Amino acid sequence: MRSILFIIGTLLVSSTWAQTCDTVSISGPSGDAPASWVLDGELIGAGVELAQITLKAAGVKNVKIVRFPTWAESLAAVRAGEVDMIISAGWSSDRARYLTYVYPAYAYQFLFVIVRRGEQFQLNQYADLKGRRGVAGAGVTFGDSTFGTFVEKELNLSRSPGLEESFRRLLAREVDYILAYEDSASSEIYRRDIGDKVQVLATYPFRIDTFFAFSKRSKCATLLKEKVGHEIEKARKKNQYFMLLKKYRSIFNESQPPMPAPMPTSTSTSTPTPTSTSTAK
Repeated sequence: MRSILFIIGTLLVSSTWAQTCDTVSISGPSGDAPASWVLDGELIGAGVELAQITLKAAGVKNVKIVRFPTWAESLAAVRAGEVDMIISAGWSSDRARYLTYVYPAYAYQFLFVIVRRGEQFQLNQYADLKGRRGVAGAGVTFGDSTFGTFVEKELNLSRSPGLEESFRRLLAREVDYILAYEDSASSEIYRRDIGDKVQVLATYPFRIDTFFAFSKRSKCATLLKEKVGHEIEKARKKNQYFMLLKKYRSIFNESQPPMPAPMPTSTSTSTPTPTSTSTAK
């Protein structure tokens, strides 16, 4: 009798796996090269490939990559259970209500403070940001850290739909600084060729760990959390994510269209000096 019950239980578990976890859908930021960005209509990047590698090693047969125009929309989709898993998720108590985080973290990012070139200031303590107008993208979190509490209670920080709008506001002198994580900030500066117009302060006020996280509405969360975490541990020992970053940084740089050369003037015989394309990597 016990043997029959064991067989029935095994068949039920196998059936549940087949119905819910043969295919896992994932999403992530669409402008965070080299971690994740859209190229030729597809979401690619180091974080995307690492998710594919770890999920398949955990037994998933098909990984479906879903892209959304903004990070806020990606978060909304995973919150609603429309997507099983999201990459590049920083931890916060608010997100922990609808996300099941996979431990350990697979990477981290520093928070950049970006200003107009020539208007840098000393950032020796959080209070040095007070009295200045800042902006950050919708969906950008600083967790439940001391810095996150300071931002919420002490800073004049507005939110923009995305990083492109944040840079527009900075260059239009509507704000004094941008708070953005290094991948998205560096790729946007590079993509727009505005390294001669903005700069990153030398001090980073915060560092966030980045995780894979399942929607709590996904039936795969319980089955896959520990297995994917085990695969992340193996990837960390091999430094796999940072090798993927190197690969995708080259792909991103090569995918950018060449900047047009300055128009020569009739009175100048000197060779135009090319502008810098990036202030940080």
